Amino acid sequence: MARTESRSSQERESQTREETTYTFEEEDALAIPEEVSARFLNQGMVLRWIRVQLRGADDYQNVGKRQRDGWVFVTPDEVPEMSTSSIVKEGGRYAGTVVRGDVALAKMPEGRAIARREHYENKANELMNAVNSQLMSNNDSRMPIYNNSKSTVSRGKSPKFQD
Repeated sequence: MARTESRSSQERESQTREETTYTFEEEDALAIPEEVSARFLNQGMVLRWIRVQLRGADDYQNVGKRQRDGWVFVTPDEVPEMSTSSIVKEGGRYAGTVVRGDVALAKMPEGRAIARREHYENKANELMNAVNSQLMSNNDSRMPIYNNSKSTVSRGKSPKFQD
């Protein structure tokens, strides 16, 4: 006796089943909400996380350097939307700051932050030009040196790889 399949089962097999793909992205614990960044930007300030602890001990050296650069810690009153997702330090040196792990949220005037960034970019470019000029000064026609190097700097989210 020959086996017969129903027409509905044949149609079901012929149709490709739409596969649902799910993607999971781990939440960035240090992401500053857009509305908070925009509000501070309207006030002429930029935000950044500053390391306040290193290996469980207060990092006085880094905090001091950042404060000399002009960074000021943000209080929980200034960012009420982040006080629920962050820990507000109650005691110690960093009392009244918004902390996540070993970093604290800080602010700086936008103009000063731009000037600081441009200063360090120029300094890095000058150092790179000095290295390249020293490399090319040792150039010999018997054994020429070609500098085809290109450097890029990327910031932001970490790369994502396909599984």
